[in-house]
Amino acid sequence: MVRLYGIAALALAGILLTGCVSTGPIKAYEGPERPVAEVALVDAPEQIEIMAIDGREPPPGFLRSGTRLALLPGEHVFSLRYVQLFQIGADEHDVIRSRQAAMRVRVEAGQQYRLDMPRQASRDAAREFSKSPSFRLLDAQGASAAESTAVKSYAEASLIDTISKAFESQGQVPQPVTDLDLLKDIWGRTSPEQREAFRHWLGQQDK
Repeated sequence: MVRLYGIAALALAGILLTGCVSTGPIKAYEGPERPVAEVALVDAPEQIEIMAIDGREPPPGFLRSGTRLALLPGEHVFSLRYVQLFQIGADEHDVIRSRQAAMRVRVEAGQQYRLDMPRQASRDAAREFSKSPSFRLLDAQGASAAESTAVKSYAEASLIDTISKAFESQGQVPQPVTDLDLLKDIWGRTSPEQREAFRHWLGQQDK
């Protein structure tokens, strides 16, 4: 009986989710809605979860995967994650989630793109891929328009993008972001209370 209730609940959830899916692209920009010719469309498959766009989390009710986005033309930064459910048995499953990856892209108005990743045929392959996920943005012709970089946090993704833009504006080639760079950035954004707490913690590590 418990199994039947579980199956019924899953079926009902599937029906509700299907009814909530938008038939058109989801507006992922501020300001008034623009015609399709003035925006770029980006498709995300079910296995690629969009954690943030330009450092902002999607609004409540946003389907993070298996959706189509409408973006303003220009540069954008995606925070992405691989998520896939593997069925083990009748009542058992395993969800594989990867670490985050940052992708900096440039899209054009009136063009269509899709996020892509290598297909994971098994649970073991998915686990290995989740340690260092890689994603691509493909244009309508299937050519790669951008590739992702694995990161540990939103802060790291934002910092990498900020430093890259700063170097490019000066005509320099950006160097890899080090752990020291990350520590400096985090320290500069902490409050006096947080710094004092960290000093106390650091003192305890030397004992």
